[in-house]
Amino acid sequence: MAFQFKINKLRFPEGKRKALTLSYDDGIVDDRRLVDLMNQYGVKGTFNLNTALFGRNCTIKIDGRDVEDSVVTAEEVPQLYEKHEVATHAARHISLTECGSAAVYEILEDRKVLEELVPYLVQGHAYPFGIYDKSVITMLKAAGIRYARTVVSTGTFELPDDFLEWHPTCHHADSRLMALAKEFCEGKENPKIINRPQLFYLWGHSFEFARQDNWEIIENFLSYVSGFQEEIWMATNGEIVSYVEAYRSLIFSADGSKVYNPSCRTVWLEAAGEICPIAPGETVTLAGYR
Repeated sequence: MAFQFKINKLRFPEGKRKALTLSYDDGIVDDRRLVDLMNQYGVKGTFNLNTALFGRNCTIKIDGRDVEDSVVTAEEVPQLYEKHEVATHAARHISLTECGSAAVYEILEDRKVLEELVPYLVQGHAYPFGIYDKSVITMLKAAGIRYARTVVSTGTFELPDDFLEWHPTCHHADSRLMALAKEFCEGKENPKIINRPQLFYLWGHSFEFARQDNWEIIENFLSYVSGFQEEIWMATNGEIVSYVEAYRSLIFSADGSKVYNPSCRTVWLEAAGEICPIAPGETVTLAGYR
């Protein structure tokens, strides 16, 4: 109960109560258009890539018509995803529960190649086909992966207890998409209670828009949420994990009156209706106890 009370106090950077992130898989060349749209509307996300498939150039037949199934090249990764984040998705996009010890290779090789292309450590993952088990989670941990997305839509805005089983709010094809977006963006705080932090997590594949000719779905969503930039922290998956973990590392005094921040980043919390930033290494007496 005490831990839950602590999490209820969490506020995102600049004291915001809401955060939004996207997660898109496979690195099909339709990512180029999706990234352009996300950049246009100031929304950030994480792209889960299969490095063994980089540069594949092909089409496939769907319903009797040829559709693009080419994959981005390694050379374009640094610039294309510069304002976002890349993460692993198994080098060859295979189910990690069905390949035995090769699963470790799939994770590590994917991570190794990506880290040769971007200036940061790659620590995220999305489970291919949404399939995983306890042994896969153990291998991810051993490979230095800190967070991994499932395909289980919650329809809620809760932060996960375990970031290695990170269930998204919904897929972009969910019939509730815009209703959930409105609930998330326009829902007001209740001054009589401690309001929980909220996270909207959208996932999918960019090729779905191209193959179904419905790019308006994601553009309408991005256009709408971008109107709430002052209230919502737009972040990558990794930025959210790093921030929440820093928050969870806060150390409270026995009576809850003081809090110490042992992390290397400023975190925000709410106490007695007051938003309080806590700098790295700082100990703060919270409002209501001064």
